[in-house]
Amino acid sequence: MSGVFATIARRFTPFEPTADVMRPGEKFPGFVRRASGMHQVYVSVIAILVALANFIPIDLQRRIVDVAIADKNVRALLMLGGLYLAAILLHAGLKYALIVYQGWVGESVVKTARDQLAVVATQRSARDHARSGQTAGIIGNEIDYVGAFVGTSISECVVNVTIMISIISYMIYMQPVIALVSGVSLLPQILLALYMQKDLNTLVERQVALVRKLGNQAVNSFASHSTKRRAAFRTIRSIFSNRIEFYLLRFGLKTSMNVANAMGSLMVLIVGGYLVIRGQTTIGTIVAFISGFQRLSEPTGELLDFYRDYSQAKVQFRMIIQWVDGDHPAQTEHSAHREN
Repeated sequence: MSGVFATIARRFTPFEPTADVMRPGEKFPGFVRRASGMHQVYVSVIAILVALANFIPIDLQRRIVDVAIADKNVRALLMLGGLYLAAILLHAGLKYALIVYQGWVGESVVKTARDQLAVVATQRSARDHARSGQTAGIIGNEIDYVGAFVGTSISECVVNVTIMISIISYMIYMQPVIALVSGVSLLPQILLALYMQKDLNTLVERQVALVRKLGNQAVNSFASHSTKRRAAFRTIRSIFSNRIEFYLLRFGLKTSMNVANAMGSLMVLIVGGYLVIRGQTTIGTIVAFISGFQRLSEPTGELLDFYRDYSQAKVQFRMIIQWVDGDHPAQTEHSAHREN
């Protein structure tokens, strides 16, 4: 199977973004638009189709419970089940196409950016050999992260916003009271994520600076005097501590969101169950709302992830541009010394 995918992959060729994809002084949103061009529009169209295909099963679940099962109609049950299966396959196919397209766009940008950064690195190699470890990190992992974000940036936002609008509109149409309860339960997640993102950005910037510093130490100092080796080990320890702090903050936020999502589903059951008892809604509607809320919490979380990834990619892009512009030594050393 891997051989088939390898054959297909060899048929892909990167598109050519603007020649100088990394321009000193350019803002990150402008870089994303210019580097990916019209491909972001095409990817966004597929993203909207993915979102609409993801919405279809929600109403089909309600109809299966309230129409086919309630009326004991086997023919309707089989027909709706067939439509449900078709919707699942359609969504899976569109999402696979979207992910491959996003990956192709991102890797094309990375390839072009690496071509440019390699030229810059070659021009500096004679006079700036002492920072070759930093150069390897920039051309390697750092530009990978930025390019991956370009591939998914706008389309991921489009697909999740479309899903949220579709589900919220459907919920309001079907049962405004439960829709209000669902919406209120999501609000703390958004506020908490926005509040904590500044600290995450600081940790990302510090991590990039420390890894660059370690690259320079490993290439130029690690095999020399024991004092320099100890300095490299201190940098490694600082990277470890910074990464652990990042994990504690990021996954603490994710845990809080998971609790909020669970509380939201519980509120839908309680409020919806009360309305069913009072005869103001149906069991099928509650089933659809629980499914809808779960689908709503997913794009909400992904939008928050998008905001976090955007903030982190913007930090790394700024630091790469500073390196391209020749302003890297003071900036990275300053950031690294702040940790020490």
